[in-house]
Amino acid sequence: MKKNIGAINALYPMPVVLVGTVVDGKPNYITIAHVGIIDMETISISTNKTHYSNKGIKEQKTLSINFPTEDMVVETDYVGIFSGSKVDKTQIFESFYGELKTAPMIKKSPLSMECEVVDIYDTPNYDIFLVKPKNTYCNDEVLTDGLLDYKKIKPMMFDMPTRRYWKLGEAFAQCWSIGKEYKE
Repeated sequence: MKKNIGAINALYPMPVVLVGTVVDGKPNYITIAHVGIIDMETISISTNKTHYSNKGIKEQKTLSINFPTEDMVVETDYVGIFSGSKVDKTQIFESFYGELKTAPMIKKSPLSMECEVVDIYDTPNYDIFLVKPKNTYCNDEVLTDGLLDYKKIKPMMFDMPTRRYWKLGEAFAQCWSIGKEYKE
């Protein structure tokens, strides 16, 4: 018999991303794990209202989503622990800019998206930014047959209940195909 463990959000682990924005004229990055897919074109980024980066996102109406790799765990955790209002994060990552010019991206990240903010949901404690990717940049070595290969990207995952970072596992079945093997 299953045990009731209470009203727990059990949707973890989630991918960890580094959100980049320009605040007070300089690039700033924040670690975010509350990222979701709204539809095929829209992404949600949920940040506590106290975060310094929110100011830049609201002013610029742009942000970047960068996927840190397992070997970037120290820097990724650091920018999540310390606020850009107290620590200058401009030297932690080498930044580059794409078409939007106000969404700094991380050169070391194998996958980066520059995004435009299309809406902001104002909740009592969180700002939820709905964004649309305008351009996606990746290193050639993370592509297999022209498609993103997450085994090569080695994204970090975050688990709130245990407060740990996880590695992505192996792909084990083909979506929209394996179900055809079902027999009643």
